[in-house]
Amino acid sequence: MPTTGIHVSRVATIPWEDRINVDNWPSQAGMYHHDPDNAFTLRLINYPFGSTEPRHVHAGSHATTVLRGKAIVDGLTLGPLDVILGPSNEPHGPLHYPEGCRLLSAFQGSYYHSEVQQLSGEPQYRLIRAAQLDWNDDPVRGCRVKTLVDHGLGRLQVEVAAFEAGATLAVPVPRRTQALLVISGSVELSGNRADELPQAPLGEWDFVYLDDRGDHALLRFGQATTLLMLTLR
Repeated sequence: MPTTGIHVSRVATIPWEDRINVDNWPSQAGMYHHDPDNAFTLRLINYPFGSTEPRHVHAGSHATTVLRGKAIVDGLTLGPLDVILGPSNEPHGPLHYPEGCRLLSAFQGSYYHSEVQQLSGEPQYRLIRAAQLDWNDDPVRGCRVKTLVDHGLGRLQVEVAAFEAGATLAVPVPRRTQALLVISGSVELSGNRADELPQAPLGEWDFVYLDDRGDHALLRFGQATTLLMLTLR
């Protein structure tokens, strides 16, 4: 069990659950991190070619980011880095995945679901299109940033950050980043507890979580790298 507050999960080794055996949904769920103290859960979801996620509701709220493939909901086609924001107890879906889809679901509260037949009278869920959002320079973190979710999900903020080759990021930063998912590129980690940090670079879909202990590390980007950043404010 690492004593550092920096936790790394590689996509090749995360535990997977075959959901068709759990709730008859044709998908797999991989657990990146579960933080019961903050009621914060991050899961990777894989839907196969031609599958459909039924209309459903969760007790918790969630931001689900498309990572690969596309999702069709309400007649709109969502692609990589688009987000489905589902408030607590708000019915949403169905979602269709004609080419299959890989998604990251960030939950505040329970991620368990119940299937429902009807939407609410005036839906509160939101569909966020990344291509319609502007890039902004972030001099504190030394990158360009798009803010995908800044309200509607309690304390959670979701951003996509683009770093140039050779850039570095010291963590924690003033706006504490709790979780980082590598979308493309690679990340090298160094710190004062080097023996507890991975020696090999992190690649696509690998994940870093920072707990409240505030241990420091330096992230180095040997090539142009895009991260999904999730912050509990």
